[in-house]
Amino acid sequence: MHTPDSVIKELKRIGIDKNAYSLFVNKADYKIIKFEELSCAQAHVLKQTALVCGADVAIPKTAYYGSKRRTIAAVLFANRREIEKIVMRLEEQPWIEPVMKQLNKVLLQKPSVVLRIGDRKIDFKRTYIMGVINITNDSFYSGSRYLTKDIVAKVAQEMVEEGADFIDIGAESSRPGAEPISKKEEIDRLKKVLPTVLENTKVPISIDTYKATVASFAIDQGVKIVNDISGLRFDKKVARVIAKNKASVVIMHIKGTPKNMQIHPHYDDLMGELHRYFMKQIDFATQEGIERDRIIIDPGLGFGKRLEDNYEIIHRLNEFTDFARPILVGHSRKSFIGKPFNISPEQRLEGSIGLAAILIRNGASILRVHDVAETKKVALLIDRMKQ
Repeated sequence: MHTPDSVIKELKRIGIDKNAYSLFVNKADYKIIKFEELSCAQAHVLKQTALVCGADVAIPKTAYYGSKRRTIAAVLFANRREIEKIVMRLEEQPWIEPVMKQLNKVLLQKPSVVLRIGDRKIDFKRTYIMGVINITNDSFYSGSRYLTKDIVAKVAQEMVEEGADFIDIGAESSRPGAEPISKKEEIDRLKKVLPTVLENTKVPISIDTYKATVASFAIDQGVKIVNDISGLRFDKKVARVIAKNKASVVIMHIKGTPKNMQIHPHYDDLMGELHRYFMKQIDFATQEGIERDRIIIDPGLGFGKRLEDNYEIIHRLNEFTDFARPILVGHSRKSFIGKPFNISPEQRLEGSIGLAAILIRNGASILRVHDVAETKKVALLIDRMKQ
């Protein structure tokens, strides 16, 4: 029984007093929480308190003998009821307040995720689909390359009819090894297609760029979302452009640049690095004036990731729901789907669709895909099962 509803259903079935439902639901809500930068003393207090409350904490063995490091990490294993008891006991020890504050955050009910795009609010009661259109001749998947305004407008309209909620247009390839192009060339490409797409497409349009000048041009044309693969890092001015125009933004994680990102990427702590990255970049975005409810996060599958890194992110995607922001995932036809079987992007449709189902179950809010109709059917089914 993995959900509160299923627990309560079985409690009813066996005749448990309804006043005890919440107690047992809290015991069923099991948490595994990693803390970083604890002093040895804090880690010991947390462990002893947890043991008294029926939980446990894993700490490095060096902590028992006085670690040479100033701080250490620890992992707490506890259900919600045990965490409540731990917090009550820690209230008596104000010097460990940072740990208590984090535990109180865990106890808070997660707020519903709301995204603002222009004047519109989206509450993600279902999975949203973002269709990909590349106006480049060197994107990794040939089926996403469209170079004339009439074809781009036609494809965008077809995607909307197939169920796309957003259209993402990119004028610069970000495939591994891609060379950057100038902002002038990027704008020149967009000038040829963007006005026609905006005029004939009812859904919000996203622009795939990290350049402030390009973002400003696109927003002036009517674009509502800036999809920045650099997470607002390659061009610091882009954050101000987004804030000034009250646009929405996708903050993606990337290690390196498209040209070098797949040259021996390495992580000592993949998920820890991604968590710290999003904390830092969300803080930067809000400090620059971007409203938090206009921020989307994207773990950047395939962007400076090894094969096993992509798999780990997919398996642990739900951990990013702690940011209470929509999670966008771009998995469609990427190399980690085809590499184990030595198949080309053109042969990766089935793998992409299978992953779409897993990603939705694991917490994805928006799927950025080349194959809108097929992915939409999967999303409708998985959303229905989740409900």
